[in-house]
Amino acid sequence: MADDQYCFRCGKRGEATQLTLSSEGNPFCPECWAKVNPANEVARKCPVDAVDMKKRLAAGAVIIDVCAICGGMWFDKGELEIIERKGRDMGWQQGFFVSVMLL
Repeated sequence: MADDQYCFRCGKRGEATQLTLSSEGNPFCPECWAKVNPANEVARKCPVDAVDMKKRLAAGAVIIDVCAICGGMWFDKGELEIIERKGRDMGWQQGFFVSVMLL
């Protein structure tokens, strides 16, 4: 399969005809494309300010919720790990974030 490509988010291999390209040209499998399409996400209220949060594409791989009032950012389960992995894949020294355990 010479036209095989890999999903930018999960790394799953698929035929190029089955993948959707983002505006940045990154290929996504159908499952991941559904997760990075803000139209598929429900509106969420900020747990701090109770206002509707804005959707923001981070690292080209996840949709995060951002509060316009307090600036808080909220990730769904596993999304921070995806951003960290994409950072390492893109050659960032320590990834997107450096995890530190606070006591």
